[in-house]
Amino acid sequence: MAKLFRNLTLLLTGLLVLSLIAGCGADEEDEAETPIANFVSANPPSGEIAANGTITVTFDNAPTDVRVSVGTVTVVGRTATIVGPFILGPLPLTITWADGNQALNYTVNNPDCCEPVLIVGGTVKDGDTDVDPEAINRDGVIEIEFTEVVTGNITLQTEGGDNVGWLGKVEGNKGTLELVKGRELQNETTYVIRGKIQDAAGNAIDVSVTFVTKGKE
Repeated sequence: MAKLFRNLTLLLTGLLVLSLIAGCGADEEDEAETPIANFVSANPPSGEIAANGTITVTFDNAPTDVRVSVGTVTVVGRTATIVGPFILGPLPLTITWADGNQALNYTVNNPDCCEPVLIVGGTVKDGDTDVDPEAINRDGVIEIEFTEVVTGNITLQTEGGDNVGWLGKVEGNKGTLELVKGRELQNETTYVIRGKIQDAAGNAIDVSVTFVTKGKE
């Protein structure tokens, strides 16, 4: 009987140890599933902003328990969007989340009521003809500029709407298309830069810049 009791005690002790090990493993898995979120950038990063503007903050991982000292914040994935309306004048803004905090400083101006306007210029402008494709292919980039800081996307397409495959991005007041090898511009072809952008106040426009490359010499 004593031997049976001793064996039962050893068995129960072993099961307890295994359950503790399993529990620790589960805790470690839970911790691994919630990586720390670090601040990456803010758009605009600082400077002037309209009273009805928007501030977009990006993290390297999805933040939790996000709060702001001024305005209203909405979090989707790794992005926090902060809206006002903000009071005119200096705007010290602090954003706090479970893993840290970040101070941002702005100057609030009158509400923005105007759409961003595409500047006539850059690498090409709407309506250009006889564009040299070799020169653009050699530089490997097409740029267009806007009157103010914007966000959004642009693509390079054929006249029929097919994506040519260049890499498009919008940063600051500039839209950039970068050449992908094997996707060079061709002679005697109509291309269209298309996309949608918006400024910090949410004013949006559709981008459409058409240009035609020249024939072979």
